[in-house]
Amino acid sequence: MCWIFAYNWNKNAIPFLVEWLRKLEYRWYDSAWVFWVANSWEVFFEKSIWKVSNLASKIEKNSSKDWDYTNWIAHTRWATHGKVTIENTHPHNSENDRFFVVHNWIIENYMYLKEELEKKYKFYWETDTEVIAKLIEKLFDGDIVSTVEKVTKQMVWAYSIAVIDKENPNILVWAKLWSPMIIWLGDNWVFLSSDINALWKVASEFTSLEDRETVVIKNWKFNVYSYGQEVNKETEAITPEMWLADKGKFETYTEKEIHEIPSVLRNALKWRINFETKTINNETLDELNNFEIENIEIIASWSSYFAWVVWKSWFEELSWIKTEVRVSSEFLYETFIAKKKTLYIFMSQSWETADVRESVRMVKEKWCLSFWIVNVVGSTIARMCDMWLYTHSWIEIWVASTKNIIAQLGVLLLMSLSLWLKRNLQVSEAKSIIEKLWELDKKLESLFEKKNQYKSLADKYSKYNNFFYLGRNLVYWIACECSLKIKELSYVHAEAYSTWELKHGPLALVWPKFPCIVINPKSIVREKTISNIKEIKARDWVVLWVITAWDNVKDIYDDIIEIPKVHPILTPFLPLVPLWIFSVEVAKNLNRDIDKPQNLAKSVTVE
Repeated sequence: MCWIFAYNWNKNAIPFLVEWLRKLEYRWYDSAWVFWVANSWEVFFEKSIWKVSNLASKIEKNSSKDWDYTNWIAHTRWATHGKVTIENTHPHNSENDRFFVVHNWIIENYMYLKEELEKKYKFYWETDTEVIAKLIEKLFDGDIVSTVEKVTKQMVWAYSIAVIDKENPNILVWAKLWSPMIIWLGDNWVFLSSDINALWKVASEFTSLEDRETVVIKNWKFNVYSYGQEVNKETEAITPEMWLADKGKFETYTEKEIHEIPSVLRNALKWRINFETKTINNETLDELNNFEIENIEIIASWSSYFAWVVWKSWFEELSWIKTEVRVSSEFLYETFIAKKKTLYIFMSQSWETADVRESVRMVKEKWCLSFWIVNVVGSTIARMCDMWLYTHSWIEIWVASTKNIIAQLGVLLLMSLSLWLKRNLQVSEAKSIIEKLWELDKKLESLFEKKNQYKSLADKYSKYNNFFYLGRNLVYWIACECSLKIKELSYVHAEAYSTWELKHGPLALVWPKFPCIVINPKSIVREKTISNIKEIKARDWVVLWVITAWDNVKDIYDDIIEIPKVHPILTPFLPLVPLWIFSVEVAKNLNRDIDKPQNLAKSVTVE
């Protein structure tokens, strides 16, 4: 799970590459390095472990003043095979010290390849990447491009590799399968990146590599090949939605992005809803309504999975179409029975998640109808599907997702309403929901006025090492999402349960003063939840109550967070904001690195 930059330029690119390593450090931060090769067949590199600032300090002390170089590579490593050490940090070289390799993803058959290669070559490090370097040396046929293609055919699972031949220092070769790879174009330079957001300030155009394509960079130009044949690549202009925003007035990206939630929701809905006529205007949704759909299967992971389960409840209530939500990593290994009248919907914040991409491929091989909801405009994975919708929630920097979830819920509700109107013609009720949806951003904005209250509650509850997050019906899945956030940000143990399910085992885990965060807005199960909470209060638990404003229950909670009254179907949106802010403040009190939680990465690109 690494991130790679490569640069073909005749000027000193090190300051530029270090800057971008800093900007995208939120994705991976186990180790980093910069590598460059000179026309004199010399190679140079600086490595460091942990944060990019360590690398920058080393470069500042040791960098050469002679910049007669043509190719540059920068890389951040997320450790999968081998500990976080300087020795395991890329690049890895061949035995003859001629070929240098940078690698992303995992070679699943690397042990088999290594056993064969050990008959001739010595291995020095713990990574699977070293296998590639040795294999290139073994299979080298005089042409580095054809050699790389032969090597990749022996690698099982996905890959993204950059290769430099020291004896041909003006050539850079990059090949990929499933891993994202973008070619950026500027004036007299070519830049390769694993991140679509990498170069919006200076690049004018970009294009993406498709699977099993190989790009060759030489003299600030590029050529793309597939199975030995040159491929003509069309470029696209850089759009504002690729912009990487800064933190502005906020201390962390985390806080900035939480505060963007109201505007993100407006952005996800505008142009798609005519709020004057209370109608939905979207060509993609209109096209979707033309298909005869009997079932829907949804494939997602983690926070996106929780958003989908909420949508399942919405959708089945409104459309009466049977809907199933599947965890993408498990979907890959279950028996897949293709159903021609089933719509398969995928969702990803980053478009890079490995198991989701592989699930798309599996569905497409069976010629099933596929739909994609994604934030990143221009993503290759979206174009794989028959139809797609963008959430337009802008760049999300911090590791744990917030604003993207709100945007996803907004788009999913829009889909529900569109299909509902098509099938059941409940026009008046649908228009009522649309009208309330128009007011929702203001309701969300009002929650930020109570930020000091959330901070005070965090100060009180930061002493606890365990939490239960409780809810029923739709808000149970919101409880799941919020328990995930406090784990991600503060490293405090938390679990989510249905309040009713406490009596089926979890109740045995708790003791007096055990903290419970209960989400119980006005709903059909409100009274039942109150009864459940009275049972745990009888055991002297501590209860933080998240309820609808003006609720008259006063005797069963220790503390309270009030959320505005909304249409019942909109309820899942509102508890998220105060409980996310609560998690942030708990993490601050515990001195956690909020933007870069330990052991986590923004995109899970390997299984």
